[in-house]
Amino acid sequence: MSYPHAPGDRATSGRGPSIDRVFDVEDGAPYETQRTVQRYLSQETRHNLLQVILGHPRHLVSVTEFDYYVPKSRSTISEQLADLADHEIVAKYRHEPNADRRDVPADFWSLTAFGVELLEEYNYLRGQPIMRAAHDATHKTETVQRHEDAPRPPLPEAVGEALEYDEPDRDDPPVETSIAELREETFYADAAPADPAVLNEDGDGDRTLDELF
Repeated sequence: MSYPHAPGDRATSGRGPSIDRVFDVEDGAPYETQRTVQRYLSQETRHNLLQVILGHPRHLVSVTEFDYYVPKSRSTISEQLADLADHEIVAKYRHEPNADRRDVPADFWSLTAFGVELLEEYNYLRGQPIMRAAHDATHKTETVQRHEDAPRPPLPEAVGEALEYDEPDRDDPPVETSIAELREETFYADAAPADPAVLNEDGDGDRTLDELF
């Protein structure tokens, strides 16, 4: 599965997904396009589903796994997966050898080539190591672990390569990181400053957080 246009491409030849077509936005309105895509990706359930896919060791997730990690009803999860699929961001991948087994799933959800390009453009892939660490640290029931260990189909080459990153060697001792180092390395825009006093550097006297909003 491959798509000839990257998400930022405004081509409208119809040969593959483009942001303009998928999100029904007008070419030549970049700010409105960005706002539309950001609003769509940040919807709580969709955002959580994408984070689960990014953090999963195989990036192929069963509905049972989604149901365990995302605090929403299974019907809501299925509805939002279908919506993401309608936007060509995710797709269902089937592993036919599992179909005759009752203890493991045959259907899995993951990103499309268009989906990984879109998430890369909107900086979602930068958080992948963090999501993987959170996934590994999460307690899993026997059923969820069995689903995680189940055989899966291969991802399309473009998807698999885009989601690869240098994972830490599990045999290496854990690296101790100080709070100061974490603050320097974080890329979250809303990270709190190490010294709260800097919030008042340009103000006259003390200001409370409430006054800032």
